[in-house]
Amino acid sequence: MIPRNQRLSDEELRKLIEIYKQMKNSSAARTRIHCVILWGKGYEWETIKDVLMISDVMIQEVIEKYKIFGADVLIENHYEGHNNKMTAQEEKAVIAFVRTHFVRNTRVVINWIKGHFGKVYTEQGMQEFLNAHGFVYKKPKGVPGKHPSVEVQKVIINELTGRIEECSGDEEKQIFFVDGSGFDHNVKIGYGWIEKGKEQFIKTNTGREKINVNGAYNPVNQKVICIEHEENVNQQSNIKLVDKIIENSFTDLWMRRKRKLFLVMDNAKYNHGKLFIEHLKQISKEKGIKIEEIYLPPYSPNLNLIERLWKYSKNVLLQVYYEKKEKFKSKIKEFFEEDVKDKLIKLELKTFIGTAFQIISG
Repeated sequence: MIPRNQRLSDEELRKLIEIYKQMKNSSAARTRIHCVILWGKGYEWETIKDVLMISDVMIQEVIEKYKIFGADVLIENHYEGHNNKMTAQEEKAVIAFVRTHFVRNTRVVINWIKGHFGKVYTEQGMQEFLNAHGFVYKKPKGVPGKHPSVEVQKVIINELTGRIEECSGDEEKQIFFVDGSGFDHNVKIGYGWIEKGKEQFIKTNTGREKINVNGAYNPVNQKVICIEHEENVNQQSNIKLVDKIIENSFTDLWMRRKRKLFLVMDNAKYNHGKLFIEHLKQISKEKGIKIEEIYLPPYSPNLNLIERLWKYSKNVLLQVYYEKKEKFKSKIKEFFEEDVKDKLIKLELKTFIGTAFQIISG
C-alpha cells in the first residue's frame, strides 16, 4: 500500500464511512463527510480537491468544524445565509448567473446576490448552496480545437454506454478503455497552507526523466491492468498489455466458452498496426475470445475513461519526492499492481472516474 500519514484512527474512519454510506449520493453533507474521510486517511489537499471538486476554503472549514464539533455538524444542512432564505425565483436567477459567467470565487456570487436581492451569505454558505445545486469548484479544461461535433460525440457515447451495460453482470464479457501515459520523475507541487510571511520549500528533481505506462481500465469492476515500459506506447507494448488483460480477466481459458472483449482505444497508428491486429486475431482463434476494437474519433480524450485514471494516479504518485528513479519506478509499479486492488481505492476510482461521458461543445 502507498504509505500515507493517516490523521484519524481506524475507529474514527470506520464511523465516518458508516455515516457516508447512509447518506444520499447528491447531498452536500455526504461531500463533507467524504472530505473528512479522505483527509483522515492522509490524502493531500490537492488530491481531495480533484476527487471531490471542491475548494481549499471548503476543505479547511469542513476539517476545522469536524475537529471542534465532530461528525454531527457536517450532517446539518445550513447553506442558507444570515438573512432570509432566497425565494425559488431568486435561486433560479442565481443559478442562471453562475451558469452564464465563469465565477472564480464565491465572493462574486455573494456580492451579486447582495446587490440584487439585499441578502447576505457567508462564503461557506454560498459554497454549499452551489454544491447543492449541482456546481463544483474546479479548473476549466483546455479542449482540442478540432474536437468532433456534438452529434458525433453523442453517437460514440451511446455506443460506449451500451457496451458498458452489456458487460455489467456478465463475467464472460469485459470492456477496457486503453491508453498510455508518462509519469515525470518529479514532484507535482500543489496548493497548501503556509504561515504568512514564510516560505515552504519542497524538493524537486532537475532531470526530465519519466516512466511510461500502458494501461487499461474496466469501468464495470474498476479493474486496472498496466505495464511499465521504457519507450512510448507501440504495437509491442499493446500486445503485452492485451495478453495481461486476457490473463487477469478470463478464467478457465482451456474451456470453450462464448467470451467477448471490447477494447476502447484512440486512433493512434499503433492501435491499427498489422502486428497488433494479427495478435488480436490469433487470441480469438486460440482462446475463443471475440475481440472487438472500438476506435474513438480524433481529438476526443473526453471519451476515454482511462484519462481520468491517469489524473487520479498522478495526484497520488506525484505528491512525494523520490530522489532515485528506481524508487519512483517501484512506487508506480506498486500502485498499479497492488494499491488499485484496495476496496477503498476502488470505491474512489468508481466515484472519480464514473461512467458519465463529457461532451465538448463550442
